[in-house]
Formats: sequence, C-alpha cells, structure tokens
Amino acid sequence: MTLEQAQAIIASPLFSAFLKPAADRRTFITERLATQGIPYRTVTLQDKTHIVITYRQSAYNPRFKMKTLIAHYDRAAGTQGANDNSAACIQLLLFAQTLLQKRDAHNIRIIFTDGEEAGTDGIKNQGAYRLGQGLRALSMQQDDIFVFDMCGSGDTLILSESGIYGREKQKTAALSALHRRCRIYADAACRGRWLSLPTAYSDNAGLISAGLTAQVITVLPRTEAELLMRYMPHSAGTPPSGNVHCAGCNKSAGMEISANESAAQALQRCIITNAHVPPDSPLAAVIPQTWQRMHTPQDRLETLTPQAFILVDKMLRYLAGVKEAAG
Repeated sequence: MTLEQAQAIIASPLFSAFLKPAADRRTFITERLATQGIPYRTVTLQDKTHIVITYRQSAYNPRFKMKTLIAHYDRAAGTQGANDNSAACIQLLLFAQTLLQKRDAHNIRIIFTDGEEAGTDGIKNQGAYRLGQGLRALSMQQDDIFVFDMCGSGDTLILSESGIYGREKQKTAALSALHRRCRIYADAACRGRWLSLPTAYSDNAGLISAGLTAQVITVLPRTEAELLMRYMPHSAGTPPSGNVHCAGCNKSAGMEISANESAAQALQRCIITNAHVPPDSPLAAVIPQTWQRMHTPQDRLETLTPQAFILVDKMLRYLAGVKEAAG
C-alpha cells in the first residue's frame, strides 16, 4: 500500500459513510461483503451479532494453524469511533477482498464482533466472551487469534502485552508463546516500526476469559509509545516477552519512577483498564493522547494517519503467508 492509497482510503466516501452517526454498521459491513462477493454468515449469541468470513475450502490447509482476525464494529455512543474501531473494520474489509483473490491456502477467517464496548460493564457482558465460548465449543481454541483495535492513528505498530503484563507465568504460557511469534512476524513485516508494550484490554479480554489465546495489535505515534515505555512499571510476575521492549533496543520500562511505586501502580491500572484521567493529572502527560481520545467526541476522522494504514496492511499481508504447523 502506498501513501497515496492510504490517504485515499481515509478520504473515501466508504469510510465517511461508515462514520455517520445513523449508520447501521452491521448492515454496512454485510452489504459491502455481499457486493464484493465475499462469503460470510452472521452469528447471534444472546443479543450480539457477529459477522464471520470464511473462504472456499481450498483456502484452508489442515496441516497449518488457523488464523482468526477480529475487529469490533460497535462504537461508543455519541462518537464517530474513527479510530475505535472504524479504522480496523475498514482495514479488514479491504483485506477480506484481497484474500478473495489469493489462490493458495491462507488459513484465515475474519470476524467482525459486536459488543466490545459492553465490556465496560463486565467481561461476561462483552460480545467476545460469548463468541469465545462458541469458538471453544467448535474446537477452535487452537486458532491463532489476532485482535485489531485502534489501528488508524500513528506510525508504529504496537503488539499489546495485555493478558501477559503483570500476570503469573504459568497463567500466560500460551499467550506468551503467541506474543513471541507475533514479535517475529512484526519484525519481518514492519522492521523498525513496531514496539511491544502493555495496552488496555480489547476483545481479547472476553476471549481470554473464555479460555482462548488472543493477541491485540494496535497503532500509536512512536513519540507517545516511547514516552509511556519510560514510565510503565516493570512487573515482577511478567514473563520475558512481557517486559516492555523496543524493537532493536531492548529498553526496559519503569526506571524513572521506581522511587514512587504508588504513581507507577496508578499508571499501570489506568493503562490496563483504560481509565480516563483528568487533564490536570500528571498521568495525563504520560498516557498516549491517542488513547485519551477513545470514547470521546475527539475520536474523529481528522485524527487518522495514512502511515497507520500502511503498517496494518503490511502486517495483514504477512500474516496471510504465515504457516505454523497445526497441533
């Protein structure tokens, strides 16, 4: 994807229509898929309707692991939801069309989920929790699951450590293994343009609670990500892949505030729970401004950057070629 192509996507009537306050986003996605001839079905679990794309049989080779790509299509009330999570939805919609033309097996299914924002009322209210239970019932717990969230603003791909950071090693073995592999993928797809650090939970919260393994992928401006890295406390229970690292520099976080553990703990809590902080709070200067726009009227089309779309496109295309042995 070129810079011009990414700019055209952001400025497209397709994107603008998806952001309209009155848009029926589920219908928008299904009509787009039908128009493009992309096979899909809808799955309703309780009151949440998920859209599942599965390709022709020749697109899947049972010798290799399935890769499930997820983006939630609901948004916070009263917002455009440009970055949370319209950008990732449009990115996956366009990628779904690309996969339609791919001749060899890619082992990818795509799911647009409903109810991610409901997770603020408890994980078991999140649509992805029920979806995760359904995937387990269908023996899909061996899938590599990648959750794309907040992927429209910035110039650095972020591999989230949510689900790993601060938890005991024995509880995170499978997720840590997926995270380590994802670091290899990111380095191949976006060399020098990715970081690994803790983020807020997304759909992965519900999926992990349902017993599945899910890696969140997001995007931030590098300046915001590196500032957070300097202040995020190191967690003694964090496995090696859960330390905050910079691609190519192995930089640990937490050094500058080790003398003030209460502030460090407050920052950690705000990041993982996506708590909004007052503008005059010292933490407001550290928490990425991109994240502070989440769930606010400031989450608008004008905040998106073409560099983010280029990075996500590179990562998606690389994932399509990944072949990890099943089993």
